[in-house]
Amino acid sequence: MNLLSNFFRMLRFGAFFLSMYASAIYLALITHHQGLIPTTLLVSLMAQRENVPFPAIVEILVMEMAFEILREAGIRMPRAIGPAVSIVGALILGQAAVEAGFVGAAVVIIVAISAISSFTLPNTSLVNVTRGIRFMLILISAFIGLYGILLFTLCIWLHMSSLRSFGVPYFAPFRFKEQKDVFFRFPLPSLLKKPSRK
Repeated sequence: MNLLSNFFRMLRFGAFFLSMYASAIYLALITHHQGLIPTTLLVSLMAQRENVPFPAIVEILVMEMAFEILREAGIRMPRAIGPAVSIVGALILGQAAVEAGFVGAAVVIIVAISAISSFTLPNTSLVNVTRGIRFMLILISAFIGLYGILLFTLCIWLHMSSLRSFGVPYFAPFRFKEQKDVFFRFPLPSLLKKPSRK
């Protein structure tokens, strides 16, 4: 049971980072850092984008906004048909956009991965934060690529390091004994002792 819960926890951590960074990293690679993509994959991606009339940033923003609109519509529709409408709408919209040459197939895949990854997050406020960060990362990566993603991530870390929770810094000094339920779930008897505030 412990191994299974640790696996699902790692899956959620991975999905959290995918939902924030997948679209931005794809955009940075396809726009500024083509040398980091393997040649065969790059040829395939460029062949997909050959007939697309828009730059990559417009493709990604249009598809992200379409998925967000479908998600909001699914939330506000009756419970019986809401999820079905959002999933079927996303499939039809993505397929139609690719066939019309409006966007490339790779963009639909990347946006779908980031949208589906956000559904694994258990907290609604965390989902909303990742949405905002995702759009900011997309805009920054369109202008300065992976450097912008790294700089923005550094700004997030600096902001988090300035936060305090109940008078304790958010990034309090790292003590291994207090990290037993952060990344990996340790056996229950080892979690009975409260972490110290010193």
